[in-house]
Amino acid sequence: MPDSDVRLSDTVPAARRGGPTPARPDIDFTPVRNGMDYLRSAFQHLAVPEGTEPDGRALKYAVLHLQAATEVLLKARLTHEHWSLVFTEPGTASWQKFTAGDFESCSLATTLDRLEKIARISLTRRERTAISSLAKTRNVLTHYGHSASAYQVEAQAARVLGLLLTFVSEQLRPPQATEAAYVELVMEEVRGRLGTINALVADRMKQISGQLAGHADYTVTCPGCRQLALVVGEWPEWSICLFCLQKFAASQEAALRWGWEVLGDPEYVDWYVDDCDCTEGAGSLLWPVNTVASPVEDVALCFSCRAVYVEVKDR
Repeated sequence: MPDSDVRLSDTVPAARRGGPTPARPDIDFTPVRNGMDYLRSAFQHLAVPEGTEPDGRALKYAVLHLQAATEVLLKARLTHEHWSLVFTEPGTASWQKFTAGDFESCSLATTLDRLEKIARISLTRRERTAISSLAKTRNVLTHYGHSASAYQVEAQAARVLGLLLTFVSEQLRPPQATEAAYVELVMEEVRGRLGTINALVADRMKQISGQLAGHADYTVTCPGCRQLALVVGEWPEWSICLFCLQKFAASQEAALRWGWEVLGDPEYVDWYVDDCDCTEGAGSLLWPVNTVASPVEDVALCFSCRAVYVEVKDR
């Protein structure tokens, strides 16, 4: 017997029952939104529960969507210089064809050349090689099928993810407020997923190890990606995580936000912000903090002058 609480009419679409058809949202993906959506999808396929690894299918779609994100976002940045630059032959470009999407776009290699020569955005040889290698993997996956080490494919994706993260943070500046808000929304989601992608973590931490060197006394856990890569800035510079490139407002705001997001609610966790003796140190000395240099012993760290105190001041 069928469940008496379920009616046959409930399983039939409204349109087939003669009722009103619910309105469907239009597809609305500008180049920036499209690229960021591909980037989000790539992260969703790579970010798996702790203790597990992405399977072959997840890696395949991560590569396909990551390569799509790379091409779309690089070309989106190129259009900020001028929309005709994404045509194979800019001299034959027309606004009508551009808005209709009825044109042959330039190759990935040409895109990189134009970004460097016209937009003055230079990528290193290592970065260009990472992009071209991922493109080759994407092509064989799309057209022929592909057999390769999962770790190799994951490492390829990790290198390009790190590159795109930097590119979006530093180079992509959508003029429309709604698009800028969407970019930041996706970046916020991406930052939260970074720590779950083992290959990306290892590769990116290796990439930034040189930048982190010499800052161990005032490098702490980032509230966003949870990596030991947040370098506390010396006033008036902002604190920045070299792993996920999230910035935190200087001094008091950075100290308070770090305390709340890393240590927790001060009503239940014993931590506090005090004044430092430096010029801009009012309300910016935080205790307890663990740094790269002091991973076990708690110290007090000034988020304004980077001073470290082993013995905390009396409250």
